[in-house]
Amino acid sequence: MGIRPFYYLREGISNLLKNKTNTAGSIFVMTFTFAILGVVFMIVMNINALVKDTQSTFDEITIFLSDELNSEGIDKMYDDLLSIAGVTSVVFEDKETAFNKWKEEDWEEEAHLLDGIGDSPLPNAFYVKVEDISVAKNVVSAIEKLGVNSSKIEEIKYYREEVQDMLTFGKFIAKMGLGVIVVLLVLCFFVISNTIKIAVNSRHLEINIMKFVGAKNRFIRGPFIMEGILIGFISAVLSSILIYFLYMYVVTSFGFDKATAIDGSLIFSVVDPMQLMNTFVFIVLVLGIGIGTLGSIRSTRKHLEV
Repeated sequence: MGIRPFYYLREGISNLLKNKTNTAGSIFVMTFTFAILGVVFMIVMNINALVKDTQSTFDEITIFLSDELNSEGIDKMYDDLLSIAGVTSVVFEDKETAFNKWKEEDWEEEAHLLDGIGDSPLPNAFYVKVEDISVAKNVVSAIEKLGVNSSKIEEIKYYREEVQDMLTFGKFIAKMGLGVIVVLLVLCFFVISNTIKIAVNSRHLEINIMKFVGAKNRFIRGPFIMEGILIGFISAVLSSILIYFLYMYVVTSFGFDKATAIDGSLIFSVVDPMQLMNTFVFIVLVLGIGIGTLGSIRSTRKHLEV
């Protein structure tokens, strides 16, 4: 009983070597298929990261205040904003601070050209953070009730359309990626099944002799299942190596190893290569071994009278 795993392994390797052409073809197809799966996985993971980064960047609502609003009115509005459901923090920035920050960040060495302007042309503002991007619309509606049409608020700035478009795009990519992955897994399953089917047919006489002398069904199936597992395992390892070098090439060649910013606001950085590869290697190894096992069981059950 204890030597059977080693017997299965030895026979499985022997089956691979006896059917070199079919084995090589199966490994090539599965490696290529897993590599495509890896590309889809990379895209989906990074799109999800983009959506999360976008949400964290655009989960802030800016409220520009009227100059007619005095300090008491500002204090009252601060309390009113904090009382709105979904608001996590409220930060007030006076016009002078905003003006100085604008000069330092946008004008830099030429900031002295603005010294003659005098009083800040920018308005006082509140920066409101929400707990989740999904509640931002309700928060904006509550803010509007505080006086957008009165003398309190000049403008409410919120990237509503951008956020909604990004959320919709993220969901579409996730669904499309899932569909592609399912198709690829089905393809791998039939590739394994066909390879094992050929191996079973080529050893039909030997299997009949084993049945005649009383060999049990699982004893006959074992080497073929091991063959499928080995094909799945080798394909998973090879595809993982390909995906690693492909990902590193794309990240470094196109400058994605640095955070990408738009209008000075950090909105996107690619998923860390090691984090992505750890997840992908685990997934593809489980899939490779699992598909190899199930495909082998299907072929032996269908094509062997055991």
